[in-house]
Amino acid sequence: SKEAAAGALELLADLSVFFKEPAEASAREIAHQPLSLENLYIVRYNCNDNLDNLRLTDENLAVKEAMRFKLAGGCTIVEMSSIGLSRDPMGLARISRATGLNIIMGTGFYLCASQSSETMAMTEGEMTKLLIKDIKEGAGNSGVRAGVIGEVGVNAPIEEFERKSLRSAASAQQETGAMINVHPSHPIVKEELVLENVGILKETGADLTRVVISHMDCMEFSSEIIHKLLDMGCCVEYDTFGIEGIYTPYFGLHQNTPTDKQRIQDIMRLINGGYIEQITIATDRCNKYLLTSYGGGGYEHILRNDVPLMKTLGMTEKQINTLLVENPKRLLALDK
Repeated sequence: SKEAAAGALELLADLSVFFKEPAEASAREIAHQPLSLENLYIVRYNCNDNLDNLRLTDENLAVKEAMRFKLAGGCTIVEMSSIGLSRDPMGLARISRATGLNIIMGTGFYLCASQSSETMAMTEGEMTKLLIKDIKEGAGNSGVRAGVIGEVGVNAPIEEFERKSLRSAASAQQETGAMINVHPSHPIVKEELVLENVGILKETGADLTRVVISHMDCMEFSSEIIHKLLDMGCCVEYDTFGIEGIYTPYFGLHQNTPTDKQRIQDIMRLINGGYIEQITIATDRCNKYLLTSYGGGGYEHILRNDVPLMKTLGMTEKQINTLLVENPKRLLALDK
């Protein structure tokens, strides 16, 4: 569809918070090399061990990659580089003008580990006020307004700053009507932590029908937890399409990504259970190795490769349209 949205992804971001300087001299050599064909295979399996891979800072590259999404039939990108990931409002505005794409900027606070000392010192009230200003007036002095609250980062276990962040997101949602997207606590530490994430939002008055929980696929959430989230009213997001069968480290925790076929089959089971309006899909392109310029599927991967696979596996045009157009359209509408 010409209206298709990309879902959660990053165009301009710095994820070097995930980088840890290796102890071994030879590993340091790879850590500080530019990403290239020669080291691509190593980086794919150790994506946080190469600094260049974690930095999406080239605006011209972002324009080139976003244009490929447009040429594949997309028209809207939801850019989830929140506070703590070097969010770039003016950069996103320039990319939007250069490509003709709708780019919806996020607000909210990423993981505690990514925050500056100034942000860490903010009170919950100040955090809420900042989010509301980002949505109603614009980020900083840029005049560029955010359209979603996310990606709100939550670690495992949950840090006190992240509890404040969730509460401020819920409070800002009540004032603005904006959707909230949550990068949840990793289930490998304790599976029920994601329910605690949602509980904090609910206690603060969030509308859970406008809350999207990310990473159902790459964090390997159980079917039981996914159904609990759905029955609470949340939307669940399968957002690492195109990252298949890679055993990737996440803050020292290993996670195994499913294939796109497995993702689609999981989604079809949820659709058959009556949950189609609570499912979103995306290509979380937060590393360089995932871009087409570096051998990845790029932002257009779902439109170019997965839509045909969905049809092959028995998904109807109407169901695909609901996932790619209708659900994002409903969630992204600012109702206040």
